[in-house]
Amino acid sequence: MGDEERVNVEEIEEQEKPEEARAAGAFETSRIIKILLYIAGAILAIFIIIGISYLVAKYVQEQRYQREQDIVLAPPPPPLAHFDMPSFSITTNDPEPHFAKITISLGYEENVELNAELVQRTPQMQHVVNILLRDKSYEDLNSVEDTVNLAEEIKAHINVLLLKGKVKEVYFREFVVN
Repeated sequence: MGDEERVNVEEIEEQEKPEEARAAGAFETSRIIKILLYIAGAILAIFIIIGISYLVAKYVQEQRYQREQDIVLAPPPPPLAHFDMPSFSITTNDPEPHFAKITISLGYEENVELNAELVQRTPQMQHVVNILLRDKSYEDLNSVEDTVNLAEEIKAHINVLLLKGKVKEVYFREFVVN
C-alpha cells in the first residue's frame, strides 16, 4: 500500500501542476486583455478629443465668418451735412518752426438750427482751432494717429461752444505741413 500511496500522491501532484499552469495561463490572458482594454480606451479617448476639437474649431470659424459677414452687410451711415471752415495757416511750436496749412469741415446731422449756430459762432470756432493748432509741434502733426487725435480734440472743443446740436466728425480737406 505504501507504493500505491506514493503513486497516488505523485499522480495528484502531477494533476495539480496543469491546473496551476492553466491558472497562470488564465492570469496571463486576463492581463493581456486588461492591457488591450486600456489601449482601446486610450485610442477611443484620442478620437473623442479629436472630434471635439474639430467641432469647436468649426464653430469658431463659423462665428468668425458670421461676424465678418455682419460687418460687410451693414449699410453705411447716411452722409453728414458739413460746414466748411476757412483755412488755417500756422507755424508749428518748434525751435525750427514749420509752416502748416489746414482746412477743415465739420460734419453734423442735418439740422437748420445747428447750421445757423455754426455760421454765428464761426469766429469763436476759428479762435479755438487757432489756439489748438498754435500749441502743436511738427511731431504732433506728423502721423496719422496724431491727426486723428487732433480731429477729436477740435471736435470736443467746438462741441463745448454749441447749444443746438453737436459736431459728429471733423474732416481735414487740406493738411499740409512743411
